[in-house]
Amino acid sequence: MDEKEALRERMRQLGRLNNEVDFSQEDQATCRQVLDSALYRHCSTLFAFFPIAGEVDITPVLNDAILARRLALPRTHRDGSLSFHTVTDLNGLQRGRYQIAEPAEGGVVVPGRGDLMLIPALAYDRGHHRLGRGKGYYDRYLSQHNSVTTVGVCRSYQLVEEIPTETWDRMVDQVISCGILY
Repeated sequence: MDEKEALRERMRQLGRLNNEVDFSQEDQATCRQVLDSALYRHCSTLFAFFPIAGEVDITPVLNDAILARRLALPRTHRDGSLSFHTVTDLNGLQRGRYQIAEPAEGGVVVPGRGDLMLIPALAYDRGHHRLGRGKGYYDRYLSQHNSVTTVGVCRSYQLVEEIPTETWDRMVDQVISCGILY
């Protein structure tokens, strides 16, 4: 097992161990940091994700974006690609390929300058490196859409000292953990 896969497995184990921990205060602090940031206040479209177990609950940010901005959430495709679609109601999401809530419909939206993308991960480090789940969806997407400002969000146990990287890995512009900006 290579170093990156070993870290992935360690983070999955930590996720299982922390399954019963209440992260609501951490998540709320992260949401406040996002909502109060100039990046969010000035973006026209928020590209984000619908959280699954073990990810920061950014639902308050998603709801605010529906009211005050345009919200776009990802849909995964069999060919390994990702597309983002306009969402006007979180209740309209449906389970996608990995049982993750995705937009059932909505126009495809492409990010540009002035937009903001929140990105989940198994882990981040303070150098803005990301450890994803290993399928490469975000790395491929960001290699084609690199003008959008990216912010990784994670919980305290997901902020690690260093993440091993490959040439194709895409960094984020900023990381927010427990309401602290890195």
